[in-house]
Amino acid sequence: MSQALELSETSRTIFADFIRLLRSELPDVTQEVVTEIRKSIPEYNRSADSAYDQILRISTELLLAGFLDTFTEPGAQLTQRDETCRAVGQFEAIEGRNLDHIQAATRIAFHIAWRRTVVIAEREDIPTSIVSSTVDAMLVYLEEAVAQIRLGHQQATGHADVRRREDRRRLLHLILQQPAVVPEAIEDLARATCWWPLPEEATLIAVHPEAPCTRAALDADVLVDLDSAEPAMLVPGPLTEARRGMLHAALSDATCVVGLTVPLERATHSLRWARRVLALAEEGVIKDGSLIPCQDHLMTMWLLSDPPLVEELTRRHLEPLREMSDGQRRRLVETLAEAVTTRATAVDIGERLKIHPQTVRYRLRQLESYMGDSLDDADTRFSLDATLRAVRLRNRRDPGRGTDPRR
Repeated sequence: MSQALELSETSRTIFADFIRLLRSELPDVTQEVVTEIRKSIPEYNRSADSAYDQILRISTELLLAGFLDTFTEPGAQLTQRDETCRAVGQFEAIEGRNLDHIQAATRIAFHIAWRRTVVIAEREDIPTSIVSSTVDAMLVYLEEAVAQIRLGHQQATGHADVRRREDRRRLLHLILQQPAVVPEAIEDLARATCWWPLPEEATLIAVHPEAPCTRAALDADVLVDLDSAEPAMLVPGPLTEARRGMLHAALSDATCVVGLTVPLERATHSLRWARRVLALAEEGVIKDGSLIPCQDHLMTMWLLSDPPLVEELTRRHLEPLREMSDGQRRRLVETLAEAVTTRATAVDIGERLKIHPQTVRYRLRQLESYMGDSLDDADTRFSLDATLRAVRLRNRRDPGRGTDPRR
């Protein structure tokens, strides 16, 4: 509803000037509201080019400007405000949230707008009656806006698309269930309830539990479960460039791993491997980032699949060096790893380790004297190579490291 205040001629002039001053502050107030909401509500703290940020900024601008329009355009029906608020409520429902976060955001917006209104009024010596009437109108406007947000949320919650999303989440659980269910059960749910064509292949995505996601940016055929302790997505077929762009729009720079593209019946394995790579990224073994390709880290995952076994192999292979000092053993193992892994010459190994080739030759002779002819055995060399690679990877771990899902 538009605001029609009973004012004298003088007061109307003062009030018009007051509204004009408030309007001049809109850009700064909008930025302050957006900044404070992003700081106070983690779910809305997304990158500047994300869909969330655009929706937050545009909605804030429209609602603040709409409030001032109620004074300058008597009879305004507030159609745009109501449509905007219902759209925001629908968006929250699609994202799988209740109204707690958006109501907190509206309270933040009100407090900032109220505070700025009081500051301007005191600076310009605006009569208390006008300030009081403006704040009262602001409260009424906010209540009406929240009512429209609630209406949009209710409409979306009852919509078939939202129910289908929940059905598809159940479908994803069924596909990933272990022990595996019979294929017919998956096919029945996919066709009868979810309207989801079964793909021959699928790409699984392991998502960091705290990673923000814009569900509305995902393609309609992507199966999603972001509410579990280990969030996951299933993308039908291989990950094309278009699909990659879609995931980037939804996840921005959040930490996640793109699993292997596998036949649908092997989806559980793909997700298990992707989650393992995600854990390695969290531990600092591999570089974390957005859309980490699982296929680039298969050997790393294999080498670190059984840490106690790596420790036992290390103990067995390096037993001859046990009596050495830590410094001696470290230098010899460093040289041994280069020699076994690269099969390079002493000159090349020296360049890699930044030591003289003669030092390399001396260390290799020491290794031969301690380890005997075992280094000439192909199977031993292979086992030693794998073990030393695993040790090198294991040593990258940072026990105190935590991954920021938003990067």
